[in-house]
Amino acid sequence: MSVAGTGDGMIDDIDFGSESFLRDPWTPLRKLQDQDPVFWSEKQKAWIVTRHEDVMATFRDRRLSASRIVPFLSTVVPNLREQFPLIATFEEKWISNVDQPIHSRLRKLMANAFSRGVVEELRPKTRQISRDLLARAEGRDVDFVKEVAGELPSRVLTEMFGIPPHLREQFAVWAGNIQAATGAAVLDRAMIEIYHQTLVDMNVELSKLIEERRKAPREDLLSQFVQARDANDQLSEQELLGACHATIIAGFETTMHMLTLGLVELAERPPLQARLLESEAEAAKVVEELLRYVGMAKGMLRIAREDFEWHGKTIRKGDFVYGMNLAASRDPRAWDRPDEIDPDRNLSRSMAFGPGVHFCLGHLLAKMELAEFFSETFQNYDVALRSEERRYINSFTFRGLEELPVRITARKTN
Repeated sequence: MSVAGTGDGMIDDIDFGSESFLRDPWTPLRKLQDQDPVFWSEKQKAWIVTRHEDVMATFRDRRLSASRIVPFLSTVVPNLREQFPLIATFEEKWISNVDQPIHSRLRKLMANAFSRGVVEELRPKTRQISRDLLARAEGRDVDFVKEVAGELPSRVLTEMFGIPPHLREQFAVWAGNIQAATGAAVLDRAMIEIYHQTLVDMNVELSKLIEERRKAPREDLLSQFVQARDANDQLSEQELLGACHATIIAGFETTMHMLTLGLVELAERPPLQARLLESEAEAAKVVEELLRYVGMAKGMLRIAREDFEWHGKTIRKGDFVYGMNLAASRDPRAWDRPDEIDPDRNLSRSMAFGPGVHFCLGHLLAKMELAEFFSETFQNYDVALRSEERRYINSFTFRGLEELPVRITARKTN
């Protein structure tokens, strides 16, 4: 389908679930940047925003609300609150889904758990987990997504959060179930049913762990959430469970996809591998630029609080608005040579973790995991991609691969 744009000719509509878009979102989004930066998509029944300055505005404009998941899921199940009450309850408790002033209150209570000091304490453990996973995969053809990329954040988060090892795989499955529904490019009722049951099951286990921490606090993130205080304020029981949900989902899913996409880019760029290994500071630069370049965080959905005009278009109250982070991070209006990897560029405007008050709380943890894993990998191993075929996940939120066949071979030492 084509629709009229503001430039000459017709503009192809965007279908987030099409194979061509999943494989290469930048080509159609670049056309929108040039011709129709606030574009009404009949296929998505939403506005698609693509320029860097405008995507920044989707996160910062008070006329756009972050409380959008219940309305989004309600496009499939109109009476969502009645049929799936837990989803409605907890979607409105997650830090990524609330507006001010609630967002700042939750962020203040949760922030210490993700401090630089906490993350640095996890660095040696992360390097050791990376070594163990690489050693286990060495010399075999493996699915990197399943055997490595999914395992590293799972083990790090288990260590950080205090999840018992026997529940690690189950929590990873639960995180995937929730993200499958909340970020689906093509959504159906079955996904929502699985999501609701996942919340039921996850809350049972989390409530047990929370009660244990109340009786006997430990040196872990869950204990910090349980004990979080700001003056006379603390997390309510539902907010505490919501903080756990949000942390687990983000901690498992985002890092897994970034490890996979980052490996694809690094495996065939020896000069970039060498740059990565020069120092911890250089590794951090490479990771930051890869985050911008690969577009793992595709975009974020917002919902209009009121009617307003934008680039000559009338946004109506209740309209969905997609701010496309990955388009903004390669917008030629904001970057020189945006389609090249350059670790020396100024990345202060990168959209990899979102801007403003909704900037990702776990960004330090994610970047540390990526830097440690990639440094350990390319210091000691050669990585061969075993297939050129790529199957991308069904998501408008994240860009990731269903699988990635690789062979990881130890480098010979003299």
